[in-house]
Amino acid sequence: MLEHEWEEALSRWAHARSDIKALVQIGSRVQPTGLVDAWSDFDYQLITSRPARYLDGAFAQKICSCWAVGANRAFGNVTKISAVYDNSLEVDFVILKHWEVRIATTALRLARTERWWPPTLRKGTKDLRRVAGLGWKVIKGGRAWEERYGRIKPFRAPFGRDTFEKLCGEFWSQMVWARKKAERGEYFAAQRAFHEVLFENTLRLLEEEVVLEGRPAKPLGRRAEEWLSPPRLKAARISVSPDRDSLLTALDRVASLFSDVSEAIAERKGWELHTFMEIRTWMEAQAER
Repeated sequence: MLEHEWEEALSRWAHARSDIKALVQIGSRVQPTGLVDAWSDFDYQLITSRPARYLDGAFAQKICSCWAVGANRAFGNVTKISAVYDNSLEVDFVILKHWEVRIATTALRLARTERWWPPTLRKGTKDLRRVAGLGWKVIKGGRAWEERYGRIKPFRAPFGRDTFEKLCGEFWSQMVWARKKAERGEYFAAQRAFHEVLFENTLRLLEEEVVLEGRPAKPLGRRAEEWLSPPRLKAARISVSPDRDSLLTALDRVASLFSDVSEAIAERKGWELHTFMEIRTWMEAQAER
């Protein structure tokens, strides 16, 4: 399937359904500064008055020839449908309730009154700004929805001390867990902890470090090969497999990298850093054994 064929099929499908009040493309393909290549996927916000119709993802198979469909919870605690079409064309649909998006975009007309908004509305508008603020294109909805999305400005959540301390605490507590599992012989469990928490939290700090240096960085490690400095990129190239020696080496390396980055962020922010020295001393003792 060619890209223009997909776009035509999607537009026909969406315009034939009255409950779909708007279909808005987001993501790198419609962002002025987005980096697009043959591997880029398509991202959409599907705004409907009947969201229950779309939560199982069955609709994705009715648009055109489809290879696979999956559903999961996405950013903002909404349902995201991921589908793969002919020629491995990847598409994500975020299912949004019509009335909620209407309320959020109406509130954005009065952004100066945000301090009086209920917490749910503040969170909803910020979520909308995070994912659509960098660029959008209305596929269905017309001028009315273009005006609504025109009020959405970019937003990046501040990285405060509470967030920093939570990431550090989670990292070091999971480091102990993973190290014990590796010593016990539960190699797959330890490898999962490495990827899901330890390396994930390290990537989050690496992203923040780059932002603090005044350079752009993408979340979730996307295009990290382009925005990480050469020394950080080299340090982050950590291979791991489910065996004891590989795991212990990987855990030591990610601990060293996390320590360096957390210290750099704390110094730049002027925060007192909890070093978790007890855990580091314990790890050194285990290594000597």
